[in-house]
Amino acid sequence: MISGEVRLTAALFFLLAGLAVSTAVLAGELVDRVVAVVNDDVITLSELEEEAAPAFARIRAEAPPEEVDAAISKARLELLRSMIDHRLLLQRAAKRQIEVSDADLDAAIDRIMEQNNLTVEQFREQLATMGVSEEKYRTSLRDQILRSRLLSFEIRSKVVITNEQIEAYYREKYLQGNAEEGYHILQFGSGWAETGRSASKEEALKRAEQLREMVMAGENFNEIAKNYSDLPSGVDGGDIGTFKKNELADYMWQAIKDLHPGEVSPVIETPVGFQFFKLLSQSSDGVIAQAPLENVREEIRATLYDQELKKKFEYWVKELRENSYVKELL
Repeated sequence: MISGEVRLTAALFFLLAGLAVSTAVLAGELVDRVVAVVNDDVITLSELEEEAAPAFARIRAEAPPEEVDAAISKARLELLRSMIDHRLLLQRAAKRQIEVSDADLDAAIDRIMEQNNLTVEQFREQLATMGVSEEKYRTSLRDQILRSRLLSFEIRSKVVITNEQIEAYYREKYLQGNAEEGYHILQFGSGWAETGRSASKEEALKRAEQLREMVMAGENFNEIAKNYSDLPSGVDGGDIGTFKKNELADYMWQAIKDLHPGEVSPVIETPVGFQFFKLLSQSSDGVIAQAPLENVREEIRATLYDQELKKKFEYWVKELRENSYVKELL
């Protein structure tokens, strides 16, 4: 339940905000307006529009003209709700006294530059290319670190994946009779200039080789891909699914054709940078070969962990909203 004090404070804040807007309008001034109240905080239309600008630009460029207005309205509402959830997370972090110091932020940026083989000048050039100021980047990064620490405190410590769950998943997804026809592949990519984080082709190759060495040394492929891959598949831990031979690009087929399930390919050059792959399973003509459990245990653990974390996070945010004063004013 929401405390009476929170309700009263938020309602009073909303009333005063509305009066301020009304007074300004009567005075003939063009003013910003409140589009959401989140406890004792507000989100303004200008904040929403600034955050939404890249999405709106994509919609205007890609959607049929007759669908642009509806698509923008839908995107605006979805983004507002995302911003409300983010504001609730920041408020919760403040309540828990979780902070990110300037020293923490400097250390995180140093790690990012080191992992991507960037000098300070190259890092700033990349920000400029993306149209992001260093101040805005630091603010965004601070929020990300704060969010990560909060989720570790509230959720991650409560997610436990047992060996029994891993073995059950392996039996269901990997053992004979359940394998999809084709080659189940994980992918990592390192690009340069417009296609990646490295400044040059040489740096991109060095980066790919270093990260492959980490995988070969036992690091989790999914985590490596999520954190460092320049390809869209990085979001899914490099998992691009199962493909038949005739569906694979020739460079990909040449990289995996001699692999046994569980093995990792060498780094190869592709049209979009340098890549390497891990073969999880292969199935053709009724013959199924699977990676041994120990070769995919950490990938399975990461998959199950992400599934459980997503489920717990969604429930936690829903509960946080229900116990907060939130009013949308779009």
